[in-house]
Amino acid sequence: MDGAIGAMQQRWTRVAARLRDGLPLPSAPLRALLGQLLDEPRTGAWHPTGFVVLNLADDDVGTLRLHLWPEQGREYGTPCWPVHDHVWWLRSQVLCGTVRSREYTVREESGATATLYAVHYGPEQRSSMHRSERQVVVTAAVPTTVEAGQRYTVDAGVFHASRVEPGCMAATLVATRRTGQPRPWVVGPSDGPPRVPVQRPAASTQLVRGLVERVRDSLCDLG
Repeated sequence: MDGAIGAMQQRWTRVAARLRDGLPLPSAPLRALLGQLLDEPRTGAWHPTGFVVLNLADDDVGTLRLHLWPEQGREYGTPCWPVHDHVWWLRSQVLCGTVRSREYTVREESGATATLYAVHYGPEQRSSMHRSERQVVVTAAVPTTVEAGQRYTVDAGVFHASRVEPGCMAATLVATRRTGQPRPWVVGPSDGPPRVPVQRPAASTQLVRGLVERVRDSLCDLG
């Protein structure tokens, strides 16, 4: 069993490399890998902004993750502050559904209406957000609508948010590349608490398996 898991990990690592390099992802092998996930389901966790994260591979360059938005029953963090940046560069391949990606300009200047919170990660899917002295003005760019079969990238340190409309299902395959960014930031209110604990509850195996099966069956032609 361990050998089979290791072989599947290697195949996902090759998928991550192709996605990072901007190469096409042939649909038939990807569909077969998703089928193997049904045979050996992974534990998923709810991201605070309402989607399930499934870790598929982790190498010296970065990670590969499957993001899953069910139509209903999404679990959100309390509070849910969607605008954030990353310490890594990412490229996201939309496998099914539609994702709206929006970037934000965040500036420290007079007339600030929001505060930046530094994210600190802990064990067992736990993290916390700590209010900083960075008072900011946030300006939203025009959102980009990304359909199944299309991709988008987000550079490290760029503030963004991804949205899937309620009542719609979507899935993305996300490859990351680590950078020298020291920590991620989240945009919070100017009057928020000093510290906000964040938990990422486990997503049930039944939910993950059902979503992966639907993604496999609806996978569009990716090349």
